[in-house]
Amino acid sequence: MGFLRRQFLWPGIACLGIACAASGTRRFYLASEIPKQDGIDGLSIAPGPWPEVPAVLTRSSLVPDDLVIPTLQALLELPGAVDACDSNSGRPRPEASEYCVAIYRTPSDWRVSWPVRNTLKSSDSCMPPFGGVNDADLGRNLPVFGYAHNHPCASGLSNQDLRTWPMAKSEGAWVMVAYGTTPDGRLARDEQGQVIPAWGWLATGHRDAPRFYRWNQKGDVFRWDVDRKRWDFQARCEPSPPSMLRPEGIPPNCSAALNP
Repeated sequence: MGFLRRQFLWPGIACLGIACAASGTRRFYLASEIPKQDGIDGLSIAPGPWPEVPAVLTRSSLVPDDLVIPTLQALLELPGAVDACDSNSGRPRPEASEYCVAIYRTPSDWRVSWPVRNTLKSSDSCMPPFGGVNDADLGRNLPVFGYAHNHPCASGLSNQDLRTWPMAKSEGAWVMVAYGTTPDGRLARDEQGQVIPAWGWLATGHRDAPRFYRWNQKGDVFRWDVDRKRWDFQARCEPSPPSMLRPEGIPPNCSAALNP
């Protein structure tokens, strides 16, 4: 069954420096531009919804692919988001950038937050909006169901990717939970009252051959099949321990090689 989409207009946004394209239209936010929960730097609050990705009108408790796939495609259209490595050295070029967005739900539809890019060292990481979303229509404290991001140099899933889940405040402390949750700790539930697992999503590969992945808290990793329009299971992965011999990091420990 298809989903209806709603395109939101974002009026009167000021354009600030490199966060805007040459045309003067904002494409993303820098982490230093957005507010923080409780004044904590790691708890950024992203504005939403992102006008480049239409909302999906459905009351389904499952994150709709009709939102996820356009989001991953839109991430790769941002400046420096793909094919941003030097062809000889393999090192990121100065413009290489990771962007993070939150996937969230309102009472009537699913939306995605504006992309957030690190102010410094943006080529190898981005800080998800762990503080939640400030929606233009409904304000804050909406449930977040996970984060999507890109890898600008076509790298695969990282250990940190497998460890990143929504944050919620519980008994005065901020904790990471692998379920859809509001920042104040209200877990999202389906029609049967069961908590709804969160997901992570990655856009990587090349402009002419992108690869989209998703994974759950169990480490089950899936890849999007463009032709069949479905997620195909690839492997079960877990983060690898750090290694002094490889300070740049080692890949996750997976039950099978992830398809290149």
